[in-house]
Amino acid sequence: MIRDAMLKDAKHIAHVHVRSWQQAYVDLMPAVFLASLTTSLPQKEAHWARSIESKQADTLVAEMDGTVIGWLSLGPCRDADTPETTAGEVMAIYVLADYWGHGIGAQLWQAGFQRLVDQGYKRISLWVLAANQRAIRFYTSFGGTEDPGSRRTLVRGGVTLEEVRYVWTR
Repeated sequence: MIRDAMLKDAKHIAHVHVRSWQQAYVDLMPAVFLASLTTSLPQKEAHWARSIESKQADTLVAEMDGTVIGWLSLGPCRDADTPETTAGEVMAIYVLADYWGHGIGAQLWQAGFQRLVDQGYKRISLWVLAANQRAIRFYTSFGGTEDPGSRRTLVRGGVTLEEVRYVWTR
C-alpha cells in the first residue's frame, strides 16, 4: 500500500533510508562509511519527523504487512537553474533491497509522479549517482532522460561521486 507518511513513520523511514543506502551503494561508497550510517539513525529519525510535521516536502511510504519498506520524497524543484513554480522534484526514492524487482519502487514512483503532475508541475527532475546503473535503468524505464550538462560532484565517505539530473517534461 502507498500512502502519505505520518509522524509515526519517521523511525521506519530513517531505517529504510540508512539500510537502503547500505544496500544500493555497496559498490559505490566505502564499506566503512556505509556501516557508519547506522549511528546516524537518531538524527535521521529526527529529520524525518521534522520534515513530515512541517510538510517541507511530501513523503509517501510503501507499506507491507504494517511495515514501511520504501519511501519517496517530492516537492518543488530545489535547483537554482530551474524555476520552482513550473518544476517539481523527486528528492529521493528508496526501497529495501529485499523488495527490489517486486514493483514496490514502481508503485512509489507512479504515485509520486502523479502527485507532482496533479500539483501542476510541467517539468519533473531528480538527481542520481551517475554510476548507479540500476537506478538509471529504473528512471529511464519511466521515460526519464539525462539533462545534458547537468552533472555535479559531491563527496560521501571521502569519495568524490558524480550525480546527473534526469528530467521528465509534460
